[in-house]
Amino acid sequence: MAHIMAVTAYRNAEFGTDHGAARAAEGSGSCIDDPALLRCLLDQMPTPTALLEGADDCCSFANAAFRALGVVAGSSLTNSFPALSPVLLVEARNSGRPQRNRAASDRAPDGERFWDLRVTPMLGLNGVVRALIVTADETPESVAEHERRLRDVSHRLKNTLQLVSSLLTLQTLSSKDPEVRRALQSAGSRVGTVTQAHQHTHGALRAGTVDLAPHLRELCQELEATLPGAHRIHVAAEATELPVDSIIPFSLIVSELVGNAARHAFPAGSPGTVDVRLGRIGGDTVRLEISDRGTGLPAGLDITRAATLGLKVVRAFVGQLRGTLAADSSPYGTRVIVDFPAA
Repeated sequence: MAHIMAVTAYRNAEFGTDHGAARAAEGSGSCIDDPALLRCLLDQMPTPTALLEGADDCCSFANAAFRALGVVAGSSLTNSFPALSPVLLVEARNSGRPQRNRAASDRAPDGERFWDLRVTPMLGLNGVVRALIVTADETPESVAEHERRLRDVSHRLKNTLQLVSSLLTLQTLSSKDPEVRRALQSAGSRVGTVTQAHQHTHGALRAGTVDLAPHLRELCQELEATLPGAHRIHVAAEATELPVDSIIPFSLIVSELVGNAARHAFPAGSPGTVDVRLGRIGGDTVRLEISDRGTGLPAGLDITRAATLGLKVVRAFVGQLRGTLAADSSPYGTRVIVDFPAA
């Protein structure tokens, strides 16, 4: 409502469009076409409101609500109120249409504040943009508080995962049993994979989806640096958006399958290459392929039924993604295929 009042008042003052209101005010000797009266009205509005006239971002008038935020006439609005993007102003000027955006400002004494920003172009009789009117409605405190709590929970979870990883590392170093050491190293590696996936998940919480391609490249780069032997991992990944809750099971599938290939596909001490591909098939199915040029799977091993812990983990998370698992193997290498729905 405050936004509509500001726009109407400015139009009346600048262009005299509300002739009925003007005639009604004649008897009292005042008129909305009076610029001083316009500024007086805008000054009483609780919503921060500013007028921008001219080709730059210079503020020609800021009401009391905006002045309380440090915005004054004669200053650059985007500098004094950084939550407002210059792009929003450019779009409004170029298109002649209202623009809207939600943004945050961290210059408040109590931390971040979130704003619903509106930029409305005021057109002259010839259709040219004469001025811009900017309003900034602060979103409810509950929304900002929710996002702050979400960041706090995410930060604590990350710290907890890192603590678990450190404890597993200490336990590994203190154990003299090779089997126990290998088991603890595998557990630590899985925790590390979850930690890395969580970081990408937190960054995409607002959007609700995440592009798996850059995450897959980063994950494989980390695996290449930590897996035993001089193994190379080549990644070919198309941009693939998936819900954020898919990233952790996807990451664990990749980690287990790439680790199995690096550890078991090549003769002891021999370097090898693992190829990882990600893309869509048929438009609504995501396909993950992990292949090697090694010695192939052991005779009689069916990865869909194998009892090893790593393949049990893979099958569990493929099921979580509502996908399918298959493998092609020969003495010249193995290709494992995971298909799952894109939605």
